[in-house]
Parts: sequence; structure tokens; C-alpha cells
Amino acid sequence: MWADNETEVDLLGFDFLVDTLVVALTEPRLLPLTVGLLGDWGSGKSSLMRITRQELLKIRDDEESPSRYVCVQFSPWQYEDYDDVKVALMTTVLDAIGPRAGSDQQEQVSRLRRFVQGLGRWGRRGGRVAVSAAQTAAPFAIQAMDPSMDPQVLDVTKAGVNAAASELNKLLEDPKAKEVAPGNGTAEAITDAGRFRTEFAKVIRTLEDVDAVVVFIDDLDRCLSETVVDTFEAIRLFLNTPKTAYVLAANQAVVESAIDSRYPQLRRPDGTGIGADYLEKMLQLKVAIPPLSAPEADTYVNLLLAELRLDDEQFRKVLDETRCRREAGNLQVAFNVGVAGAVLGDVPPDLVRDLNWAASIAEVLGGGLRGNPRQLKRFLNNLLLKHRSAQRRKITLDLPVLAKLMVLEEQHFSDFQRLFDWQLTSPGSIPELGAAESIARAGSTTTESETDEDTSPPKEGETAEYSGARRSSVSNRGRRADKQPQVAEEVRAWANKPHVRTWLRLEPPLGEVDLGPYFTYSRDKLAFGVAVTRLPPHLQELLTRVQADVAGVRRLACDEIGKLPGDGRVQLVEALVEVLTRRPGGPAFVAALELAERAPDTLSVICDALMRIPPEAVPRGQAGNAVRRLPADNPMVSALLDRWQNSDAPGLKGVISAAREAQRRSGRR
Repeated sequence: MWADNETEVDLLGFDFLVDTLVVALTEPRLLPLTVGLLGDWGSGKSSLMRITRQELLKIRDDEESPSRYVCVQFSPWQYEDYDDVKVALMTTVLDAIGPRAGSDQQEQVSRLRRFVQGLGRWGRRGGRVAVSAAQTAAPFAIQAMDPSMDPQVLDVTKAGVNAAASELNKLLEDPKAKEVAPGNGTAEAITDAGRFRTEFAKVIRTLEDVDAVVVFIDDLDRCLSETVVDTFEAIRLFLNTPKTAYVLAANQAVVESAIDSRYPQLRRPDGTGIGADYLEKMLQLKVAIPPLSAPEADTYVNLLLAELRLDDEQFRKVLDETRCRREAGNLQVAFNVGVAGAVLGDVPPDLVRDLNWAASIAEVLGGGLRGNPRQLKRFLNNLLLKHRSAQRRKITLDLPVLAKLMVLEEQHFSDFQRLFDWQLTSPGSIPELGAAESIARAGSTTTESETDEDTSPPKEGETAEYSGARRSSVSNRGRRADKQPQVAEEVRAWANKPHVRTWLRLEPPLGEVDLGPYFTYSRDKLAFGVAVTRLPPHLQELLTRVQADVAGVRRLACDEIGKLPGDGRVQLVEALVEVLTRRPGGPAFVAALELAERAPDTLSVICDALMRIPPEAVPRGQAGNAVRRLPADNPMVSALLDRWQNSDAPGLKGVISAAREAQRRSGRR
């Protein structure tokens, strides 16, 4: 499996982004520079920064000399509980440049350290820094709030802020401090942000054989709003000097939201905040990490599997070939089983098998996980973890079958739950799944080889179970039959969903496979409790049908439940209520409303269950049905609707109010 950490090995084909960063950071005319490395969570920002840092460290005069770039790593998220993130960042930078400073610069560095330590210790100096920050930030924030502000008005505002700050600084002022500098008599202590920045710039400028100090700041989008703003303020007030560059990795939307939260009083009349304008001022260059395309996701998954199965020398050859192929563009798969054969000659059988099943799911998986490298890696880790866990118990699970099930679970959980519900009522293979596969494949272009029995031998890399499932499903397609007419309508509706149809066509076919053992290891969020599992088979089947997507199937099931003998009806309603409280947003919500309407003796139990659901979890799209289906004159119903209407759950109050008003109008007519 693979560690979920940043890496120095580029499996994502980000060379072009690394080049962009290196070119910008090594251009003296651009310094000082603040770069925003922007991308979603898990898009590869940390790895990209690490690779860029390694490239900068290679730039040196000769093999014996140090790099011409001082690279600093900093994560403000690790200092959330620290007294002052600004102090932590400034200390980290000074620690990095200290070893490169000459003997005549060490005293300056020491004075800078004492000022930074003072920021953390003394409230007076902390107060002066805050005042200094306010002098700088307030006019900017006001102008960001209204960019069209008259310049004269802005000047008056600045004058007012500066005058107030001057008076406050007098109150916070310390007695004049002097420091003795060896050989130079006396040197005035650093007591404010401006003096610190001047002295810091002098140190950086006189560092020998250093072209720039580059600070890589990661995890900014994990931080609290105060930490985000403090990090920017440390750069702007203290550290933004010639020969410095700052690379900040973050999700832009998250950081903008954090800035908006930090300055709620500066929101515009239309409700928008200053976050976007703030970032626009702070970041001189933005480098956006795009999501992986389907071919890129395919290549990435294949390289991860190759890393797992190949030795270091073989994997190096694979990487070299992949890089060459990527130079022609990233719109084609740069590594697959064919490329592996061309590079390695004899490809390990385990890798052939892995690349075969990965090829069948990579496009759907890459699209469903939005081309996110971290989610792709976590999916593969989860897959192999479950497979190895089964092996420890001597349970044979075919990786392609398990992978296909997990794709459905990861991307469309309600459909995965439906498949599991069918499994509960059908020990062994699932008739509904076989019928759904026939429907999905009939809708595609059918060839003669697909309609006749497949007697071909196992494909290279296929296990016997995988191959047998493929041949058995094809040979039995024509004789599949649904158990009941009403089930066929539900199966057809399920199979005709575009995403389900795409999933059903993936290899391998599962209609003839007993999926029971697979659900043991692929059911992370499935809803089935004691009340469900103790139902006899015919009631489990009825519970499945009452939660069907097809309205006619649900209504027939509700009528059947109403005709059940007392004990059976109680058992089934208890099971439905359990599913409802576990997954309020699922099909059980609609089923419960229809059952309460068509079987009035279940109303009190269902209302009680709905009262236990937090209003925030009530599905907005179905909440109005509760008003239309449940009897308004029932005290329990009134209490339930009042609870929803008076809640703070976004949108719920409006839905219930509108539905009740429509009901009143209908009653008057």
C-alpha cells in the first residue's frame, strides 16, 4: 500500500508546473514574490512544493558548495495552539538563514531574534505591532470594500487612522532601549515592524552566494481564520523584502472564506466579503493545479500499482518511459500493460492482473473522484486493505469484483445500498443484478459475440473466478427472469440510471457471482441493524420493495404491509424506522411517509421516529411531502411540522411554510 504523504517522485506528470514555479522563483526581477499554489484538497500541492524545493536545492555553483537558494518549510497548521503564528513563521525563517549568515551578520540576526522573542513576551510590543498592522490594513480593507472610493476620502481616512494609531503608540511606548554592539558603540534596539523589515532586508541582501530565500507555506487551508490572516500579515509586515519569495499552498475558496470570517464587518451590501480582493493584493502569481483528466488518472493508478509490484530498477525504467511519453502531452494514457511490456519485456503476472482490472474501472473512478490524486490513492489503499484482510481469514475475494463493488459504494451509495438490500433477500447470486446487467447491455451496441455463449479461454492476467463469471454471465443472459412483475419495473428503473448503466457495463459482470462475501468487506456505511437482520426473508424482500425508486412498487408494498398480521407488521415497521433513523436522507424517508398515509395505524410510530431526526438531516426535497401526506389535524403531525418550521435548518422553514400555506389555500377552495 502507499503512504498518504507528499513525495519527491512525480507520478502525476506535474513537471510543467514544477518548471513554472522554478522559473518564477529564480527570476530576480520578480522578487520579492508571493505565489499562490492553488488546488483542491488532495490535488498534490504538498508533493509539488516538495519537488520544486528539491529542484531549487540542486542549483549551486559546484558540487561542494551549498545551493544558491535557502529553502524554508513552514506549516501554520502545526502552530494553531502557539501563542503567535507570526512569531513561529519569523523564527523559522531566521533559523534557516542563520547558518548562511557571515560572522559580521550574526549580531544583526541576533537582534532580529530578540525582537521576535519580544513579540511573544511583551504585551506592549504586541500592542504596537497590532497598531502598526491596523495602520496598514485598515485603509486597504476599506478600499477593498469599496474600490471606487474617492482618493481624497481615502486620504482623510488614512490620516484619521494614523492619528489614532500615533496616540495609541504613545500609550504603549517602552522606554528607549539601547543595545551594545561590539566595536560599534551603541545600536538602537528594534522596536517596531518597519525597523525589523529594514534590518531583515539588510541581512538578506548581504547573504553571500544566496540568490533568494524561498519560504514554502503549506496547509494554510486547514487553519482557523485568525491563523490564515496572521500568516499573511507576517509576510506583508515583516518578511516581504528583496531576495525573498513565498509559496503558499491552499484551496483558494477556503482561504477566501477564512478571510471573510476574520473581517465580517467589512462585508459589502450584497453580502460578499473581501477575501477575493485580499488574495488578489497578496498573491502576485497564481499557479493552479488542474484535476487529473481520465487518461492522467489512469496513468497515475497504473504507476501506483507498478510501484507496488516492481523493484527499484524496473520502476525507474517505467518512470523514465512515462516521462518521455508525457512530453507529447497528457491527453493519452502514458503507462499501461502494453507500455510495461515494451519497457520490461517480461511483466510480473501480479502487475498484469492489477493493470487489467484497474483499466476497467480507472475512467469511472477518476471521474467520480474528480481526478483527485489523494482520493484515488486512498481508494486503492482501502481496496488492498480489504483484500488482504480477507486473505488472513482464508476468504477468496477476486480483486476485480471487489474493486467494481467499491466503485459503486464510493460514488453512488444509495444504489450500492439497493444492491445490498437485494442481496439480503437472495442468498447466492442476485437475480435483480443479472436482470439489470441484461438491460444495461441491451441498451448498448450488441455484437454477435456478446449474444452467444463466450467460450474463450481466460484473458491474460484474469483469475479463474473472474473468467468464469464473465463466461457464465454471458451464457445465461438470455434466460434471466425476474421473480415478480413488480420487481422488474424497479430493476428497470435502477438499471436505466445513467451512472448505474455505466457501472453495470464495467468488467467483470457480477450477475452470476455470489456477492455475499464481498459485502462482508465492502459495507462501510451500509444501514442494516438488528431489526433488519432478524426479519424473515419475505419481510426483508418487502422492506426492500417499500423503499423502491418506482412509486407504483412502493405503493403496492405499502398495501401489502397494511394487510400483514400484527406481529409481522410491527417487525417490518420497526425495521423501516431503524433504517430511517440511520439514513434520514435515503429512500426510507419517502417510504415512511407513504406507509403512514396508506396504513394509518403506523402513523404514531413513524411520527415518533421523524421527531428523533435532527431537522438539519431532513431531506429538503421531500419535506413538503410530509405536509401533503400526513393528516394535518393529528397532534403528533402538528408537533412534528412545527418543530421543522421553527428550526434553524437552512431552507427547511421555507419548505414547510410554503407547503402548509398551499394546503390551507387548497382547503379554503
